[in-house]
Amino acid sequence: MKKKLSLTSVAFLTAITLAGCATGETVATTPAGDVTKDELYEAMKASIGETVLQRLILIDVLNDAIGKNELEAETEAELLTTIQQYGGEETFNYILSQSGFANKEEYQDVLYLNKLIEAAVRAETTFTDEEVEAYYEAYQPQINVQHILVADEATAVDLINQINEGADFAELAKANSTDTGTASNGGETGLFGEGEMVAAFEEAAYALEVGEVTQTPVATEYGYHIIKMIEKTEKGTLEEERENIEKVMMDEKLADNDYLTSVMSTIVQAANVEIKDEDLATAIDQFLPVEETSSSDATSEATTSEETSSEATSAIEEAESATSESSN
Repeated sequence: MKKKLSLTSVAFLTAITLAGCATGETVATTPAGDVTKDELYEAMKASIGETVLQRLILIDVLNDAIGKNELEAETEAELLTTIQQYGGEETFNYILSQSGFANKEEYQDVLYLNKLIEAAVRAETTFTDEEVEAYYEAYQPQINVQHILVADEATAVDLINQINEGADFAELAKANSTDTGTASNGGETGLFGEGEMVAAFEEAAYALEVGEVTQTPVATEYGYHIIKMIEKTEKGTLEEERENIEKVMMDEKLADNDYLTSVMSTIVQAANVEIKDEDLATAIDQFLPVEETSSSDATSEATTSEETSSEATSAIEEAESATSESSN
């Protein structure tokens, strides 16, 4: 039910370093002739060169901008934990292959660069008192609800009728809810705040008073929900709520692809990156001002990169979702 943080960054393929290939050095031999590093470099450059070069540049630039950090070690530890949750590398690698990753190293690169981007955005983002105060005026504190998720509207209507006739909500949730994460707990979600649940669910939940149950099934991408309000926390003063408000504001920034691109553009431009290979000159055009891009196809390339990036992000979410399911 909860939203996943989506950090669309750049397209990822394999972790292949394109620089430093020794001229003429043989990487493979065949009866028909040898394959040299130069030939391999040119072939890879034509197919995935810009994508891989962009990744390598961004990692270098962000590491320099952030300074000393523990993100690489954190990524390695997270990867090991995920592999253990799957019961070993064999199962984990199978899930990765189904999600579109070539290997665990590629998946690790995705996690690492996303952590770098998040750290950079956090470091570059501040909120004025006026911004926090304006957000506070519309801010709603955390709530806790019970919900029952079913596949069809008719079943949801029937359950609402049973609840109205006195049936126990928690027992109905245990017996009927398809949300395996909450059903065993009587459908209780635990405290959550604005922006943490899908919009339709959140809107319906916040509209309830304590003890009230939705009288119309709430449709989301997951199915049909019946929601009961069980706890509404009191809204504190601005100073009491400030930390929560700034966290919500930051989460919104991290989920805003236009904002992410803006921050990344500032960092990349300040780094004065120079690409020596003319064939790869447009690798970072999406982070440069329009008048500085290397070709008239910059807009098209940026769009392609964003689309590929979204595919990579979706693949991560699929792998994370599968990890979550395997641990339940």
